[in-house]
Amino acid sequence: MRETSYITSKLFNSDQIRLLNENIKKNLIIAKDTPNKEAIKTSQVKFVRLFSIQKLILPFIDFIISSNTNHFGYDLFQLTASKILNYNTYEVNEEYTWHIDASMQSPVRDIKLTCLLNCSEEKYEGGDLCLFRDGEIKIQNFNPGSAVIFPSFTNHKVNKITYGSRATLAIWMEGPKFR
Repeated sequence: MRETSYITSKLFNSDQIRLLNENIKKNLIIAKDTPNKEAIKTSQVKFVRLFSIQKLILPFIDFIISSNTNHFGYDLFQLTASKILNYNTYEVNEEYTWHIDASMQSPVRDIKLTCLLNCSEEKYEGGDLCLFRDGEIKIQNFNPGSAVIFPSFTNHKVNKITYGSRATLAIWMEGPKFR
C-alpha cells in the first residue's frame, strides 16, 4: 500500500478568494450534507455546482489533476460541470472530528482524493486540518488561498475554531472502485 501523503500549494491571492466567495454565495444550491456517522460535525455546509465557479478555480482544478498525475496515480473520473462541491464554514467552537471521506452507497465508484481550498477571508485561530498516520500530523501552510490534496481514506479532522471564521471549498475526486 502507498504511504499516506499530502500535497499543498498557494494558488490564490486575497482578491481572488474574495471574488470566488462572492460567486459561491450568489450560486448556492439546496442539497443535503451527509457527514460521517461516527464523527461530530458542527460546521455549516452549503453547496455550489462546479459550472458556476469553474473559471475562477481553474488553478485549483489544474493542481488537482497534476497532483494526481505526479504523486498519487489514481484512476479518476473526469470532473463534470454539474458536480456539486461543498462549501464548509467554521465559526468559533465548530469542528469536524476524526473521519474519512468515503461513500459506501455506490457499487461502482469510490472517493479517492480529498481536495480542499482555503477560502477564508478573515483571520482565524484554531481550525487546524490534521491527518492521522502513525500519529497526528498538522497540515502546515494551509492558509487562505492555499490548497491541500490527500487520499480520501486518510483519517482527518478539523480542530475547533477558537477565533474568527474559516471557509473551505471541497472537491472529492472519484474513480472506479478500489480493487
